[in-house]
Amino acid sequence: MGMYLEFYNLREFPFSIGCDAKFFYESAAHAEALANMQYTIQHRKGMVLVTGEVGAGKTFLGTMLGSRLGVGTMTVFMNHPPQSSKQLLRALAGKAGLDVPASADRLALVDQLEDFLVRLYRRSRTAAVIVDEAQDLPATALEELRLVWNWERDGQRLVQIVLIGQPELRTRILEPRWEPLRQRIVLSYHLSQLSPDDTVAYIAHRLKIASDGRCLADFTDEAVRRIHDAADGIPRIINVVCDNCLLTGYAKGVYRIYTDIVSEVLRDMTCWNLGTNQTLPARSVYPDGR
Repeated sequence: MGMYLEFYNLREFPFSIGCDAKFFYESAAHAEALANMQYTIQHRKGMVLVTGEVGAGKTFLGTMLGSRLGVGTMTVFMNHPPQSSKQLLRALAGKAGLDVPASADRLALVDQLEDFLVRLYRRSRTAAVIVDEAQDLPATALEELRLVWNWERDGQRLVQIVLIGQPELRTRILEPRWEPLRQRIVLSYHLSQLSPDDTVAYIAHRLKIASDGRCLADFTDEAVRRIHDAADGIPRIINVVCDNCLLTGYAKGVYRIYTDIVSEVLRDMTCWNLGTNQTLPARSVYPDGR
């Protein structure tokens, strides 16, 4: 595998699945989403909802948001949704560095957390809680988040909340029982698939970053179109297909990645059921929020 890097003049693997900030491809839609989310959080405007298909880049977007909020914001990123309201409060307390006794009940947790957030507010700082895979939050934890968001001083919310999840999260929040939560969401994004042009730029960007612009691999226009269509513009699938294309190209001793190489790779990936994702609306803003 190391020879793969040397063969294409790469410093590192360009299509690894992870949230390495230098590989983040900021399309116009991503730039707009990040700017609006940053503004909403820093100015304590309300809750934010981000949804997208599996592999669309939701976690990466949340990670980039956290890195851009700056020192004025204490950011808590929750990768694994808590499975109860008490577990949620305890996780928040732990992320905030609070020393909470194991015997502490819900009321004690609430008191300590609120006191901490008030002190943070008095230092002109805010707290942002980014919850990934939020579609898996049980009703008790989701309701607790709404209650936490209600905490305020001087008419200002003490904590800002970003919910990130798969499309079923949006469907769930539209249920009548979640009307009180939905009314607090002021900004909502759905990450749609990359466009064909964005896929071209995405692949080129990752190859450039991984090689300081000296990559010898060359995906033909037809090959990129084939990859885009097969992956339906989903970044994670694009990464997997491209990585396998480079490996196959290396095995064949070629720098140019043609459609025949892409087709060969796709035949070996039949278990992925590629090309079946459906496009969903790209953006909506609450209230109204449908």
